[in-house]
Amino acid sequence: MTDGAPINRRLVLLIAATTAFEGLRAGAGTFRLLLDLPARTRLGDVAFAEFSRATDLSTAGVIFYSIYGLGGAALTIATWAFARRTRAPVTIRRSIAVAAACSLLVLALTTRAAPLMFGIGASPNDPELLADLFDRFIAWTIPRIVLVDVSFVCMLVALTSTALRAAPDQHTMRLPTVR
Repeated sequence: MTDGAPINRRLVLLIAATTAFEGLRAGAGTFRLLLDLPARTRLGDVAFAEFSRATDLSTAGVIFYSIYGLGGAALTIATWAFARRTRAPVTIRRSIAVAAACSLLVLALTTRAAPLMFGIGASPNDPELLADLFDRFIAWTIPRIVLVDVSFVCMLVALTSTALRAAPDQHTMRLPTVR
């Protein structure tokens, strides 16, 4: 694609949808990092294990996290492949490529984190055992949350680059006036 050529309309919609999905993933991860995980110290490991069994390890939780992880990877990879196929500008392709790589890394780290969470679900309510499992789970989870956040930022860069290319000759932006 030449520098001034318009971007494929389907790619723009795919970038917007992927950015929205990654934003939801980043929000869910941030919620987990800032609210759920710190609650462990207030509740204790046994109570937090019960909470995790009722949420993360419930049928709805397993479905949610499967969509969260696999969906993020599938969507970012599909967006990157479509951006390559349509020869999107290099800035957009690179941003999406980093987002896709982050999503793949999330899946790789999940192969270490998920067995620990399933272990929490299957373990007796032994505080020492649960503390060890939670500590190891969190050690794998924090980098996953960071990677999802980076993926979201990369998708925002791609979306912003797409929007800025839509009107390359306009150097100023007029905001609507409020009356």
